[in-house]
Amino acid sequence: MAKKVLVVDDEPDVVTYVTTVLRDNGFETMEASNGEEAMALVRQQRPDLITLDVTMPETTGVKAYRQLKEDPSLR
Repeated sequence: MAKKVLVVDDEPDVVTYVTTVLRDNGFETMEASNGEEAMALVRQQRPDLITLDVTMPETTGVKAYRQLKEDPSLR
């Protein structure tokens, strides 16, 4: 079973590049364009790894990281 990676970035070109590299290397990918979408996907899909852009609109990557770190069920 392939490991799941969540790619979070508000730049579509970055998401396309990162997901292409990951898929070419056997990973399953999910995409989110902001922290809110990312948190919803984390709760639903439980990815094995998250690549997280720090500067995004709405919920920043830093805020999403802190939410992940503070929630015992998501650590």
